[in-house]
Amino acid sequence: MRTFKQSTILIMVFSIATRLLSFFFKIYLSRRVGAEVLGLFQMAASVFGLFCTIAGSGIPLMLSRKTAELTALKSHEKELHGVMTGGMVLSLSITLFLIGGAVIFRNKLTFVFSDGRCVKLFYLILPALISTVTYQLLRGYFMGKARYFDYSVTELLEEVIKIVACLTFLSNAFITLSDSVAITVAFTVTDYTVMAVLLVLYFIKGGRFARPKGVKELVKSGLPVTGMRVAAGLLTSFIAIALPAALVRNGSTPGEAAAEYGRAVGMAFSLLFAPLSLTGALCVVLLPEAAALAATGKWEDLRQRVNKSILFVFLITVLFYAIFFVLGEHYGELLFKDAKAGRFVAFSAGMVIPAALSGLLNTTLNSLGEEKKVFFSFLVSSVLLVLSVLFLPRFIGIYALSVGECAFHLCEFVFGMVFLWKKGGYDGRIFKPAAITMAFAFPTALAAKLTLNLTEKANLGVFLCAAIPTLAAMLFYLGLIAVFKPIPHLKTLLLRRKKEKPVFSA
Repeated sequence: MRTFKQSTILIMVFSIATRLLSFFFKIYLSRRVGAEVLGLFQMAASVFGLFCTIAGSGIPLMLSRKTAELTALKSHEKELHGVMTGGMVLSLSITLFLIGGAVIFRNKLTFVFSDGRCVKLFYLILPALISTVTYQLLRGYFMGKARYFDYSVTELLEEVIKIVACLTFLSNAFITLSDSVAITVAFTVTDYTVMAVLLVLYFIKGGRFARPKGVKELVKSGLPVTGMRVAAGLLTSFIAIALPAALVRNGSTPGEAAAEYGRAVGMAFSLLFAPLSLTGALCVVLLPEAAALAATGKWEDLRQRVNKSILFVFLITVLFYAIFFVLGEHYGELLFKDAKAGRFVAFSAGMVIPAALSGLLNTTLNSLGEEKKVFFSFLVSSVLLVLSVLFLPRFIGIYALSVGECAFHLCEFVFGMVFLWKKGGYDGRIFKPAAITMAFAFPTALAAKLTLNLTEKANLGVFLCAAIPTLAAMLFYLGLIAVFKPIPHLKTLLLRRKKEKPVFSA
C-alpha cells in the first residue's frame, strides 16, 4: 500500500497534468470559438450537470466511503461486489427515468434557458447522462479501494480524448456543424469512451457484478449528499440563467451577457481553480483514509492527517492568491487575449483560499458520516451567493458572481471548521502557523507588484511582464517560509521519512 504522501503526490502529478491540458485547451477554445460560444455551452452544461447530480444522488461518494470501510475491515470485503452492483442499479434507474422525462416534456423545458440556442445543445448532451453516472460510480469505487493510479490515469485519459474529439469535430471534416454543436458532440463521445475504459479496468482488477446489496444504506447515507448536490446543481443552473438575464436587464445584449458569463466561467474560473489540481489530490486521498481511520478508531492519526492537509492547503493557496491579485489581468491578456477575463481573475483572487479549504473540510466531514452538517452549511452559504447574483449585477455587473462565490466558500469554510472541531477531527493546533502563513500574502503581492512595475517600464512584453513577477513572487514567498519557519516540521509535511513524526505534539 502506498503511504498517504505517496498517494497524494501520485494524484497531484496526474491532476497537474490533467489541469494543464484542460487549461491550455480552454485557452485554445476561447480563441477558436470565442466567449459567446463558450457561454452557450456552459449554460447548457450547467443544466446537464443538475441532471447528473440528481442521477448520481450522492451514491458515488457514499460508495467510495463504504468501499474504504469494508476494505479496512477486511472480513467484509466480499460484500463490495454486491454494494457496487446495488449502486449501479440504483443510479442507472434514476438516470433512465430522468432521460425519459426530459424527452417527454421537451416543450416544457425550453423556458429554462434564457437563450434558445442552448436547448439544442442540452438535448445533444443528454445521452451522456448514462455514461457520466457510470463513470462517477466506477471512479468512486477505485477511490475507495485506494487504486489511485487507475483513478487518476483515467481522468487524464478523459482530457486527452476530449481534446482529440473537439479538434476532430471542429475541423473542416465536420464543417456543417456549428462550433457550439461540435463541442457538445465531442463531450458526449468522450464521456462514453471513458466509461468503456473504466468498465474494462473494473473487470480486469477483479471487479464483478453480483446480487445487489446495501441499497437502503446507500440511499439513506446518500440523501444528504444528494440534497446538497441537487441544490448545487440547481444553484449552478440558477446562476447560468439569472446572471445573464440580470446583465440583459441592466443594458447588455443577450450576446454580450453570454460572453461575460463565458469569460467568467469558461476562462477566469479555469485559472482561479488551478490550485485545486494541487490541493484536490488531498481530498481524493483523505476521503478513504479518514473513513478507514475513523472505522478503526484511530482518531489521533486522523487529526494529524487533517492538520497536515489544512496546512498544505494554506501553503499552496496563499501564494496563488497573492499572484492572482497582482497579475490576474496580465494572465488574462497572455492566456486568453481577453483583458476582461484577466480583470475578473484579479478581482476574484480572494476566493482561492476558502474554496480549497472548504472543499477539503467538506470531504473530511463526508468521510466521517457528517453529510447532514455539510448540507446545512451549503444551504446557508448558498443564500449569500443567490443574494449576490440577484442584487449586485446592477452595481458591479459580472463581478457579482465573484463576490457571491467568495462569500459562499468563506461561509462554508467557517462552518466546516466548527463542525470538524465538534466531531473531534480537528484540534485547533494549526491556527497560529496558518495565520502567519496567510500574513505572508501581502509582502508577496508587494514583491510581485514592484517587479511588475520594473518589467512594464522596461517594455518587456506581455509574456515577460507576467513571467518575471510570478517567479519573483514565488521566490520571495519561499524565502519568507524558509526564514520565519511558520510551519513546524515542514519537512515532515512535504517529504517522506522512514518513520514519520507528528507535525504537532499535544
